[in-house]
Amino acid sequence: MNGVMFGVKLSILGVIAALFAAGCFYPPVTQPPPDEQQEVIIPLPYDLAWDAVNAVITQNAFHVQAQDMTNGIIEAVGPRFTLHDADCGKIKSIAGTYMAEPELNSSSVYNFLVRPRGPEASIVKVRATFNSSVKVPLRPATDVDCVSHGIQESDLLREVLVAAKQTHRPAFAKPSAPPQQAASSARVQPSAPAAVRSQPRTPSSIDKAQGDVPASMRGFSLNGRSNMPDLPAPPPN
Repeated sequence: MNGVMFGVKLSILGVIAALFAAGCFYPPVTQPPPDEQQEVIIPLPYDLAWDAVNAVITQNAFHVQAQDMTNGIIEAVGPRFTLHDADCGKIKSIAGTYMAEPELNSSSVYNFLVRPRGPEASIVKVRATFNSSVKVPLRPATDVDCVSHGIQESDLLREVLVAAKQTHRPAFAKPSAPPQQAASSARVQPSAPAAVRSQPRTPSSIDKAQGDVPASMRGFSLNGRSNMPDLPAPPPN
């Protein structure tokens, strides 16, 4: 009888030891980041602000799984996150207490919200959701919604500000004159340079003869003689 009681006590002690060795999980206690850490106002109208946010999503190689430009919503999946990005709780075991590490299958989802703020400005918000399974010793894995530290959100909003400075409407070049107009302009141009047209004409013999008398008497006779040069008489009929 005593042997049986001793065996039962050993079994109970073994269960208690196993329970202590199994460890415990404590959910995250970190507070979510404040709103001002997750939103920014950029000096761009709504359509250009939408382009700037999409540029940031592309340069970070996020996978867009849903977007609605009418309501200004973009949902994008990011890479695996780390303890630097979020708090996934603590694990207490026989070895001590430590932070729960995100597993390889952890996921990060970023929800962007773009809203117009007047005709020439927009507000951009980003919310990060981190999820991972947490393994507690001698217990089944637990799926945990980790609490963001706000670091990734702040970095993304800084990138949005940089992209906003580089986002502009396309500039269109002024069209050149059509070929017909250029040809007509060429036709109305003078055929000879002005310098050639302004050169003085070489005086003829008539000009020289008329230069010997006043201009008022040119073409009239003087003392019965014409100022014109002598010409041969016409032949008799």
